[in-house]
Amino acid sequence: MIIIFDFFHDYIDISELQSLIEMSKSPFLVYVLPIILSVGLGTLVMAEALNDSERELDMWQIGVANNISTQTIQLIGLEAKYSVSDPIEFEIRVMDSTFNCGDLYITIYKIINSTKQVVTQSGFLNQCYITENSNLPIDNNYSEILGETGEYEILIELYDKTYQQTYSHSENLRVN
Repeated sequence: MIIIFDFFHDYIDISELQSLIEMSKSPFLVYVLPIILSVGLGTLVMAEALNDSERELDMWQIGVANNISTQTIQLIGLEAKYSVSDPIEFEIRVMDSTFNCGDLYITIYKIINSTKQVVTQSGFLNQCYITENSNLPIDNNYSEILGETGEYEILIELYDKTYQQTYSHSENLRVN
């Protein structure tokens, strides 16, 4: 039996010292090793995902990188002023023949003190319009009645099938 003198002037048996050393290994196994393994596994998964030629890493999606100017979208039948009881009806024509299928989203915001509040949002999926040479939405009529007076903004967003390219267009209107 070996006795060691510690800092608190107590005597410790060597078997107690060995158990203290073994206990100090468990926090490493419980806390540090899982963090190291998680980072390593996450790195491998991310590297494998980015090796695919169809994928890209876009962590800062502040603006749409492939946003195309509004000259490619034309709103047909949209007026600048409406009364409360009048329905807002319009169609959308896309002027780019390379952009032939995608999802259409129409969002109407009410503008109050230069802040936007969403009033309504509509989605029209799988709109293949160039092949049929028609306006959007296909096989649907967009119609909305805004029951309150005020300033509104209509945002039209058109995404291609892979969501890599976007067309967007916005118009302001007034409801009296």
